[in-house]
Amino acid sequence: MFARVKEMPTSAVLSHVTRAKLEFLVISQDNSVFKTVATAIRQVNGRLNCAPSTRTARDYATRRKVDGIVIDMSLPGTLELIRGLRAASPNRFSVVFACMGAAPETQFAIRAGANFVLHRPLLPDKMARIFTLAATMMVAEKRRYFRYPLMVPVELKMKEREVESTMANLSEGGMAIWSLYYHSPGSSIHFAFELPYGGLIRGTGEVAWTNADGLTGIKFDILPDQAYSHLASWIHRRETGNKG
Repeated sequence: MFARVKEMPTSAVLSHVTRAKLEFLVISQDNSVFKTVATAIRQVNGRLNCAPSTRTARDYATRRKVDGIVIDMSLPGTLELIRGLRAASPNRFSVVFACMGAAPETQFAIRAGANFVLHRPLLPDKMARIFTLAATMMVAEKRRYFRYPLMVPVELKMKEREVESTMANLSEGGMAIWSLYYHSPGSSIHFAFELPYGGLIRGTGEVAWTNADGLTGIKFDILPDQAYSHLASWIHRRETGNKG
């Protein structure tokens, strides 16, 4: 993941962050940790969301997509939370910052799926620099997974079963669909849908997450060149505000 991130000047990175308005989720019960991280997030013009426990963070992460997740590793269940985020969640590609605690097991944060490990004492300027370094990754993922509302029929095929569903939103990297059927996270799926004035999209993907409201997230694995061109053109028209 890090290998694909290109180095950018600090001023350019901050410009991207300012435009993108990155969303952060901070998971901590330590007031000093929270204040330090909140100050750093304000310095990079981010938007702060908070959760006092891994349980509330898990519930939040199943409902909303965020760009950066800051976890106080002194809380119980943090390694399980990170593994759960990476396994099947709308935030499986979010950048995770692990604030190390005193417990020896926190050393396994990287193995569990954290992108950055932060050691105490935490200082606002130091945290802001780390957020800035990670900004290119977060902005790239934000653009790739920015969701455009779109309601069109979607044909799905899983092994020998074919079903129809309705799209809820679409991004460069995947889509969310409404479905009456449960789709197991990690399972492979074939799909086909027609973009409004944009061409036919066929490809294969992986079920990334599901929720109790009947929504399923599908991450695109393989798109033929022509299908990807149709999708990229459609997204470009949406970004520039053109209709049709």
